[in-house]
Amino acid sequence: MGKKTKQPPPVPTETKKLTHSPFAALAPASATNAAEAPLAPPADDEPAAVAPAPTPQKPRGRLILRRETQHRGGKPVVIVSGIASTGLGADEVDALGSALKRALGCGGTVEWVRDTPEIVLQGDHPSKVAELLRARGFRVGGVTG
Repeated sequence: MGKKTKQPPPVPTETKKLTHSPFAALAPASATNAAEAPLAPPADDEPAAVAPAPTPQKPRGRLILRRETQHRGGKPVVIVSGIASTGLGADEVDALGSALKRALGCGGTVEWVRDTPEIVLQGDHPSKVAELLRARGFRVGGVTG
């Protein structure tokens, strides 16, 4: 004789109406129904004001980019030097290094060589570094391509 298998209880097939919408909290407060929600903001009689073009920043100084692989296991790094001539303080140099690392998605550090800061960024992307520094108002020289 075979084993007797126990059958699971039948699943009820009757439908129940929901008493509340679980997505009601996601809808805008002014629109209770998606059909009533406005698709575009109402048009004003006045045209939208055009933002003035940003004025070019005064150059903050000249930074030099170098690409090196020596003493780094063959891995390339981009070194930003000449920071002392820009007049940036230690905190500003650290903030600039952090901003560059965050924008590039890479690692790096700020090294002090003979009381002069240098930002060392891991990876071979001098053109991106030059573009980011120019956007911050610096003149960039050295390896930029």
